[in-house]
Amino acid sequence: MAYKSDDLKQFHVQKIKDYFYDHHEGSKALLSEETGISKTTCTTILKEMEAQGFLMQKACYASTGGRPGKQYQLNKDYQHSCLIDIKNGKYVQVIIEVRNLYSEIIKTNWGEFQEFKLEYLYQMLDEIMAQDSFVSVIAVSIPGVVDQNGSIGQCDIKTLEKQNLKTILEEKWDVKVVVENDVNLAVVGYHQGEESLVFLYQPQCMYSGCGIMLNHCLYRGNTLFAGEVGYLASCLGRQPEDRGSAKELLIHQLVALICILNPKTIAICSFYGFEITEITEELKKYIDRNHFPELLIEEDMESYILKGLMEASIDIQRNHFKIKQVRKV
Repeated sequence: MAYKSDDLKQFHVQKIKDYFYDHHEGSKALLSEETGISKTTCTTILKEMEAQGFLMQKACYASTGGRPGKQYQLNKDYQHSCLIDIKNGKYVQVIIEVRNLYSEIIKTNWGEFQEFKLEYLYQMLDEIMAQDSFVSVIAVSIPGVVDQNGSIGQCDIKTLEKQNLKTILEEKWDVKVVVENDVNLAVVGYHQGEESLVFLYQPQCMYSGCGIMLNHCLYRGNTLFAGEVGYLASCLGRQPEDRGSAKELLIHQLVALICILNPKTIAICSFYGFEITEITEELKKYIDRNHFPELLIEEDMESYILKGLMEASIDIQRNHFKIKQVRKV
């Protein structure tokens, strides 16, 4: 019975934390109303969170009677997240942003490398960690397949393959680390409440990939290989040579996604800048219009990756008490 009681308290603590992550401030009465947790329990948890430094009191607001009500706000500098996007192209780019709990950018760093080595990343992180003692989470985006333990499989950046980046970074800096596929993070950052959503990314000369949200959860598949549409039989071994061949590959991938997932929305981010009209003209040769999802064009996915990294940096701290499930294995 004691275990269940402790379990319930942790669930309530996480629910209140999630409220402040989303809204940044609130009163005990509002919190109780929004979460369904009793005012007595809210009072106890709010006091504990204030003592820990997670929350701060704002100036009291006028109430309908009696003493003024207390207003609490999230301490945005309670902890910081170090967000890292590693991108492949003509050169490997490493983009780093340190953000507070309001997702405000505190510090940035950037590097471009013709031949990428992990030591370059360590040097950049050494500088960040020496300057900011509030960093408690490192979240990394990579263009490759990542297993449950943080080990990297197939990857566009060959020096990252077979590396357990999660374990390496945790041992070096003693913080929590999450490593995730770039397009999975993009779909998390892009998600605005759609029940089913696909974010399809087509680079200039590498295999395409997509992130999949089903029932508001990131779907990664049995072996975390879901979304690797570049490995479809009709696309395997083929990389875009020009705009025409890129469109042909894109249509094959869209047809497969529509037939198998039948999603409500597909967002397309292609290097080749296709228009919706030319995509639909090709799609209707294979799929009845009744089954078309809402097709959206996105010019860049960088902002969505960084937003997804921020979501992941919050999610990793939930342990198994997940009110909003961002990662589904």
